[in-house]
Amino acid sequence: MVAEEVIFFGMLGLLTSIALWMISAEGNKRYFFPLTLVGLTSGWLTGLIWVYATGGLSLPLYAVLFPVVVSLTLSAVVLFYLPEPKITESISPKLFNISIIILIVMGLAVAYTSIPITGTSTYSTEDYSNIQMQSIKTYKLDDRSIQSLLQKSTNQIPMDISALKSSVSLMSSSDTPYTGSYVSFRITFSVSNYDWVKPYIKLAIFKDNNENGEIDEGDELWNSVNYKFITNLGSWRANVKYENGQPTEEIFAVREDGEIAMLPIFHASQISTWRDDTQYTFTNTPEGYTPPQDMLSWDGDTLKETVVAYQTIPAGSSSSIEGKIYCPPNSQGKYLLLVQAFDARFTNPYKNDKPIAQKIIPFEIKEGEPEITIDWTMGIILAVTTVPSIFVVRRWWS
Repeated sequence: MVAEEVIFFGMLGLLTSIALWMISAEGNKRYFFPLTLVGLTSGWLTGLIWVYATGGLSLPLYAVLFPVVVSLTLSAVVLFYLPEPKITESISPKLFNISIIILIVMGLAVAYTSIPITGTSTYSTEDYSNIQMQSIKTYKLDDRSIQSLLQKSTNQIPMDISALKSSVSLMSSSDTPYTGSYVSFRITFSVSNYDWVKPYIKLAIFKDNNENGEIDEGDELWNSVNYKFITNLGSWRANVKYENGQPTEEIFAVREDGEIAMLPIFHASQISTWRDDTQYTFTNTPEGYTPPQDMLSWDGDTLKETVVAYQTIPAGSSSSIEGKIYCPPNSQGKYLLLVQAFDARFTNPYKNDKPIAQKIIPFEIKEGEPEITIDWTMGIILAVTTVPSIFVVRRWWS
């Protein structure tokens, strides 16, 4: 998906420069080569920046504006930089009308992305604030904990859980991360037949010590300081912890009655407020974790906030969460990301129970440095050749 996004951005930049060539230069052939080269290069480089900044796992409609704006700006610079005559004094009325229509369509597309998924708020009848649980960072699984964690799905609400992952660095992109790099995840919950009225999920990462692709005895809950989830805007509310009034980390698991329990991540339109977590940075991953929206706050081992209203996810729609995992040195091996979906109408969020759907997502961390991929080298080649080519063309036409 990463390569496709970069190519898509490149094509958008190219089409934008061609449109500018047709409108501003009325198809003057001597401007075609420099404008298309600048458009393709600027679009490609914008795509590289986009996937590096976001992981390349999603492409909202507003993102298409970036290569268009960059291509327009640089193409306009080229038009004014080239020798006379630069821009035609007259513009075809037909082409002008086409450009206005394109701008309106783009504006509507951007506005559409800001429309939230239709869904009702369902008020919670339970107050979970002030419950006490001891958070844990790592835990070695035994047979008892496995039976408690991995219970058979009920399928009460038909649901598909899908996942995308990518590891993007400045000079490479891959589905397989290497030690010292990050891997980004996007997990989508697609609901069918019935509304997901009181949604919550649970997730955790386990080191697959015997590398058999299953969560079983001897596997280990991976240290939660290495990952962070809910990095995207929305209604998903994870759990963050404070100690002595200071932010420490996002937490995913607790110990209760000698067993490990995964903490719920609620899809809530409203929660009570003890702290506004968006004002703090937590220690998950070396770059830290600043929540995109207010989360559920813990003061030590005491939960200080609770869900006031759930945000229902209607049948036929979907909702996604995004996260980022850091792969520290000497972490090579195979891992399993466990994702479970629940509905608070049927289960207690703070107890291990049968999920309505679940999925185990395997991934591997390799040792060493990633190779430079063709996607990035092609972008670099285009960037290096653009500026010299403009000078050559200018000298040729002077």
